Amino acid sequence: MADVENRLFEWAVGADLLGTPELRSRFQQARFGECAAYVYPDAPDLLIYAKWCAWLFIADDEFDENRAPQEGGIDKGVLGFLPLDGAPPTEPTSAVTRALVELWAEISREMSAELRGRFRHHVDQYCRSYGSEMSRARTGTAPSLAAYIDLRRDSGAVETCIDLIERQKAAAVAVTRETGPMITMLRAATNDIVCWSNDVASVGKEVGHGELNNLVAVLRQETDSDWEKAEVLAARMASTRTRDFDALQHKLLSTDRSPETAMFVKGLKHWITGSLAWHLTSPRYARKLAEM
Repeated sequence: MADVENRLFEWAVGADLLGTPELRSRFQQARFGECAAYVYPDAPDLLIYAKWCAWLFIADDEFDENRAPQEGGIDKGVLGFLPLDGAPPTEPTSAVTRALVELWAEISREMSAELRGRFRHHVDQYCRSYGSEMSRARTGTAPSLAAYIDLRRDSGAVETCIDLIERQKAAAVAVTRETGPMITMLRAATNDIVCWSNDVASVGKEVGHGELNNLVAVLRQETDSDWEKAEVLAARMASTRTRDFDALQHKLLSTDRSPETAMFVKGLKHWITGSLAWHLTSPRYARKLAEM
């Protein structure tokens, strides 16, 4: 693990993603290599997955704290940086997009054609979510719950991370007419659980710089309650979705008994439990609402 953390830090510094001593310190404290090990414990090439996790959080911080950067903003879409069939990529305009071009070459190498297309679509959705009016807003008002849930499913980038489970051929699911709807619902439940748990862990950090696109802030506004009660409500929502996940995975596994589907579901479980474990221990989320 220490080797992955060291190599990940060297990559981020070499890619010019950590331009100040403060950013380098925050990066090392966050332990993104540990995050990758939690959520992809079976990956033989863990460093690639760690790079993707780190890139997502670096991009997220850039937009959370600076809004849409004028130079090389990914909010306008990134498909040009993720070419198919050997086409050259669009010329990168920032450190973030240069790193994305490099990562795409590494990540896509072990993907099927179908998975490459799906992954790049989900990456583009994630990046474009930063350009939405709701994402850009700094009005002091949180969005409605329904609008927020839709936005969060894109802005959390969890779909990209679920796609990477299938990068390991042992977990590549064969979708059928019967199982397709179940897999879609199972992915959505995973997405919600991971994102909403992240919201509970990160609300202190986000509110600290005016970010109210957070489930806790949304519920506080919708229920006219205090922060503590809103945190409890958000945690309950995540628990309800966990029960949904459990029912869905049992239904899927009883319908499709292939080892690939079993491995895919196992990967989803790793993401849910591993993400929560990392959030509870990473100093990145140490700032609590009580300290605001």
